[in-house]
Amino acid sequence: MSFKIWIIALNTENPVALELKKTLEQAEFDVEISAAVDGRTSMPELQPGEQLNQTLALIHRRAKLTSSEVGCYLSHYRLIKKAFDEGLSHVALFEDDVVAEEGLGDVIKSILTLGDEAHLVRLMSLKIRKRKVVRALNEKYQLVRPVRGALGTQGYILNREGMRRILQAGSTIYMPIDKFYDSFFVYNFNCFTVEPHAVYELSGSSSIKKTEDGIDKRLWVTLAWRVHKLFRSVMRKSHRVIHHKEFSPSEKPTGKQGR
Repeated sequence: MSFKIWIIALNTENPVALELKKTLEQAEFDVEISAAVDGRTSMPELQPGEQLNQTLALIHRRAKLTSSEVGCYLSHYRLIKKAFDEGLSHVALFEDDVVAEEGLGDVIKSILTLGDEAHLVRLMSLKIRKRKVVRALNEKYQLVRPVRGALGTQGYILNREGMRRILQAGSTIYMPIDKFYDSFFVYNFNCFTVEPHAVYELSGSSSIKKTEDGIDKRLWVTLAWRVHKLFRSVMRKSHRVIHHKEFSPSEKPTGKQGR
C-alpha cells in the first residue's frame, strides 16, 4: 500500500496547517503542505486536459464559477491527478484551516483497510444527512454512507478507484469541487463519511468567493436550470433505487457530530 497526505494551503507557512502536519507526522504518515492554486485575484490558467465550462455552470446553478472556486477545484483535482500518476493506492487531502480531533491517525489507518468500494471517505461534512451506518472503524468512530451530498472538502481520503473515477469525470469544471463529489449519483462513485467527525474546521471568513454577479435571471438560463435540476433529481432517486441495499436502512444521526 502506498499512501500520501497533502495539506492544501494558500500560505504554506500557515500555523494551523503546520500543526496539522505535525500531528499527522506523529502518526507516521508521509505529509506535505502543497501550495494551493490561487484564484483570489484572477482566473487560474488551465493545464492541458482541463476545461472550464461556464455555460454548464450557468445551467447547473444560474451563476458562473468564480476564479476562487476554480482555484479551489484545481487545487484538489491536480493533487488527485498527481497521486494517481505516481501510482498511489490512497491519498488524503486536507484544507489549511482544519484541526485534528483525537484519534485522527487511527481513523485514517482504519480507512486504509477498507475495500475497493470506499471510493471517497470524508473525515467531516458540513451537512447532516440521513445515512446508513456501515461499520465501526474503532471504539469511537464509525463509517456511514449519506443518502445525499454531505458537502465539504475539509479532509477526505480517496482510494485508487476513487481517484480514477474523479479524474475521468472531473476534467471539465462547471461546479465547485464539493458539489462535484456530491454528484456521486451522476458519476457513480461511492461517498462515505466518518462519525463523529475526525477533524473540524476553524471558523473564519472563507477565501472562496461564491458568486461574482449574483443569479443570472435570463429566461434561457432559468429554463435550462429547471430542466437540469429535474434531471439531477431523477438521477439521484434512480441511483438510490438501484443501490437500495447500500443506502438502507438510513436515518439522521442523533446528537452533535463534531465541532
